Amino acid sequence: MSAPRLAMLLVAASVSLALGAANAPQDKRTLKDLPQRRVEVRKDAPSDSNAGKAMQNYRRFLDLQKTDPALRAEALRRLGDLSLESGELERLETEVGRVDLGGAEAIRLYSLLLRAHPDYPRNDQVLYQLARAYETTGQPEQALATLDQIVRRFPQSREIPEVHFRRGELLFSAMKYREAEQAYAQVTRPGSGDFYQQALYKQGWALFKQNLNDESLPVFGRLLDLKLRDARAPRGFRQPETLPRADREIVEDTLRVMSVVFSYQDGIEPLNRFVTGLGSPPYSPLLYARLGDLYVEKQRYQDAAGTYRAFVAREPNNEYSPTLSTQAIEAYRKGGFAQLVLDGKREYVENYNLGTTFWQGRDREKYPQIVAEIKTHLTDLAAFHHSESQKHKRAEDYAQAARWYRLQLASFPQDPESAQVNFRLADVLFEGGQFGAAVDEYERSAYAYSLGPDSSRAGYAALSAYQKQEPLLPEAERAAWHLRGVESGVKFARTFPEHPDGNGVLTRATEDLYKAKSLPRAIEVAGLLLTRNPPATAAQRRIAASVTGQAKFDLGDFAAAESSWLMARDLSAGDAVLQKSLTEQLSVTVYRQAEAKRAAGDAAGAVEDFLRVARVAPGTPAVEAAQYDAAAELIKAKSWPRAIDVLEAFRRDYPKSKQQADVTQKLAVAYMESGRSDAAAGEFERIAQAKESTPEVRLEALNIAAGQYEKSGNTAKTVALLEKLVAEYPTPVADRIETRQKLADFAARNNSLERVTYWQREIVKADAAAGAGRTDRTKYLAAKASLALAAPTRDAFRALKLTTPLNRSLAPKRRALDAALNAYKGAAAYNVAEVATQSSFEIAELYRQLGADLMASERPKSLKGEELEQYDLLLEEQATPFEEQSIKLHEANVARAPEGIYDEGVKASYGALAKLMPARYGKTEVAPAYLGSLALPRAAAAPGAPAATTASTAAPSARLESQLTRAVTQANGGAASDAELEFKQLMEAAPEFGGAAYDLGVLLRAQNRLEEAEAALTEAVRREPGSALAFAALGLVQRERGNFAAAEQSYGRARGRCQLRCRASQSGHPERPLPGRCGCGAAPSGAVPGAHGRGSARDQLDRGR
Repeated sequence: MSAPRLAMLLVAASVSLALGAANAPQDKRTLKDLPQRRVEVRKDAPSDSNAGKAMQNYRRFLDLQKTDPALRAEALRRLGDLSLESGELERLETEVGRVDLGGAEAIRLYSLLLRAHPDYPRNDQVLYQLARAYETTGQPEQALATLDQIVRRFPQSREIPEVHFRRGELLFSAMKYREAEQAYAQVTRPGSGDFYQQALYKQGWALFKQNLNDESLPVFGRLLDLKLRDARAPRGFRQPETLPRADREIVEDTLRVMSVVFSYQDGIEPLNRFVTGLGSPPYSPLLYARLGDLYVEKQRYQDAAGTYRAFVAREPNNEYSPTLSTQAIEAYRKGGFAQLVLDGKREYVENYNLGTTFWQGRDREKYPQIVAEIKTHLTDLAAFHHSESQKHKRAEDYAQAARWYRLQLASFPQDPESAQVNFRLADVLFEGGQFGAAVDEYERSAYAYSLGPDSSRAGYAALSAYQKQEPLLPEAERAAWHLRGVESGVKFARTFPEHPDGNGVLTRATEDLYKAKSLPRAIEVAGLLLTRNPPATAAQRRIAASVTGQAKFDLGDFAAAESSWLMARDLSAGDAVLQKSLTEQLSVTVYRQAEAKRAAGDAAGAVEDFLRVARVAPGTPAVEAAQYDAAAELIKAKSWPRAIDVLEAFRRDYPKSKQQADVTQKLAVAYMESGRSDAAAGEFERIAQAKESTPEVRLEALNIAAGQYEKSGNTAKTVALLEKLVAEYPTPVADRIETRQKLADFAARNNSLERVTYWQREIVKADAAAGAGRTDRTKYLAAKASLALAAPTRDAFRALKLTTPLNRSLAPKRRALDAALNAYKGAAAYNVAEVATQSSFEIAELYRQLGADLMASERPKSLKGEELEQYDLLLEEQATPFEEQSIKLHEANVARAPEGIYDEGVKASYGALAKLMPARYGKTEVAPAYLGSLALPRAAAAPGAPAATTASTAAPSARLESQLTRAVTQANGGAASDAELEFKQLMEAAPEFGGAAYDLGVLLRAQNRLEEAEAALTEAVRREPGSALAFAALGLVQRERGNFAAAEQSYGRARGRCQLRCRASQSGHPERPLPGRCGCGAAPSGAVPGAHGRGSARDQLDRGR
């Protein structure tokens, strides 16, 4: 096959393929794709050699093919396309203005095709290519006409959007803006394809060229929406710089032309309305920014700033607002508007400072430029207002400067410059008179940051601010404020030890802390001053030591205070006045140590410290008190010899001391306790003679002195003082009667019977004259004295012998008898039991003695024999009544025994009766208490008598009576332990039987176990409340225990029960007494039991009855 033939076949095949493709659904790309395709032109490559060969083949095909119109039409179209493309490439590779021969050829071919094949299905494409060829060959009118033809003939062509766009381009180039705008409008309808955005762009320009500015803006806005809006983008729109070059240029050009439009409309309000109309698109900042930039280019700086700020006002939290704010500030700066620059900075900070709503949801780390701008503006604002405040001294400037400094610190707390900023804030506050606030900031500057060049200056300035603020405060707040300033000073000195004023600050702090009574803190700070390096001056250390000593003293740490005072005194060498003062403080401190030890119970330590005061601080006022207190402690500790030494030294060293009187008293006690009775007595005499002593004290001192003289054996001094007491202190009567008794005793020991009698008479007289001062004790002593005074009358009676003639000698005997009887009756009248029984005994003996004296009287010598016997019978008749009277009186005396009275007088009467009636009383007297155990009442039948308990109405069983008899026998026989056991067993066996309890009580009393005896007898009267014998025995034990009131009550109950029983006996209802015993002995009216004359109530009962 020849080459030409082969070429023809290839052309035919390609044409056929092209026709097939034309008839099939196509998705081919056309010229409309060119704006979106980057064409790389390679100048070193051939244009297209293959295209040239293809064009030759198409031409040969047309020469050979004359029969098939469809093939020829397609071949012509293809040949035209190749010619057009060939011409464009050639023109691109050569000069732009060169004649496009390929385009001309294409025009010829397309025109031929249109004429030859008017019904060719692709003539719309042919016309489009023809229009293109006209355009490339510089024939825009023909191109436009050709495009118009397409619009008319092929309105439904797929290329119609591109056709309209090309028409608009040709019309725009021809400055036919209205027609061009209409052509573009055809492409900007929905469904216009890929030329939509370019058409919008050119439509907007076409409107702008017609001065239809308002109409152009929405078109441009639609274009920006298409180019920039992207919900997936970080800020909701694509940044122009991220777009492809062509798109970026369109966007920038669109923004530029829109800015021009807004500038024509006076900018801000039209722009605001436009943006609002678009729904505030995310790219809005670009509109404001470009308009502002345009104003800047035109040097309309305030308009530029206003535009930038308009967006900020509209959307203050928009991410672009800080940038626009910065641009506004820069516009003001370029325009030279300094105040506006300042205002802009203030606005910037207020809008975007950290913590504002702008930062909600934003991380400052991602916006370093904004953060840097904030810091710069804060710095500038604070510096400006600080400078203004220093120039004009206006409060507003101070306040503004402080405000911006604070905001800067709050926004950048960790910034390296924060310490300096804080210091400047403190300065502006101080300069503005806000000293309290300045304190806080100076202290923060000094201590809250790493130490720097301004740290110590800030710390020291804080102290000045404290001083300035204090007088401005209310009085009630100054103390706390001052203390706070003191603590700041301490911190300053600690933090900046090398500062030249540090030691001075600490010294003042130490003193101020003490004045504020912050004692532990004062001690601590003083310690810092004492250990400073470099060391403080001697004066400063002395102050620290003094404050430490005083503070520790006030806190009660006296030992530590002493050390501090010693240090202070050592540091005050050369200053005599100061040393004297410190020595006195030291003496008081040692004294307080002693007091503290005394309070803690360390008496020995207290004494040593009291005595140490004189050694540590001799000659100070505290020494006197310390010596005195040492003596007092020694006395408390009963360290008598040391106490005496200290007291004697005190008396010697401080003769004019007010304590001398007390020293005398203490010496008196010390001498007395140490056994130096004579010396003690002398001191008590001093006390009695002292002018300051009260009468009571003098009296007591004389009493003690007398006692001490007595103890020392100095009888003469003792008697002298006792007689002084009687003479000078007649009251209290009871005490003076005791004194008279002592004087009588001393006289008796000295065998001075005359003085004994004298004082006995004085006792009787004093008691008789005592009146309301009379007591049981005075009556007792008076009774004893009366009894003693009666003895001489008795002895005088005894001394008188009956001689003949009897009548003559009997008369003085009877007078002596009466005198003796009256004396003893007078003694008995005191109603003191032991005196009464003794008096009864003596009276009985007087009668017996008279009878005996009668029988022993001298017989008349003339009587002999029977006359003498008759005389003797007559004498016996005369003497017998006296003996009987004696027996009667003795029996009345011993009858007191069942009532519990068994004293010497009763015993003596028993002895006398044993002699007078040996048959009856000659045997050893059995204790009546035991014999009365069975005589306890069995039933109370007398009218008015207390009802006996049920248990006591039953007679004891034979077993109990046998056991009781055995126990009594054991008691009488001396087997006390066995008897006690029996009585206790009986008490348990018969809980309501009182006899065993009674006998047990009697047994225990005999053993002098008085407390147990009282308990047993109390149980007896509980069991047998009607027993007079049990109550009498109980009263006896109570009297012997000294419980006279209880004894009186028990005796009264015993007497009452005796009377009931006697009345019952007279009524025919006798109790069942032990045979031969009434149990209710008739005691003489004067015989009332009771120690020392107690029992006056019973006496009154007797007299009443």
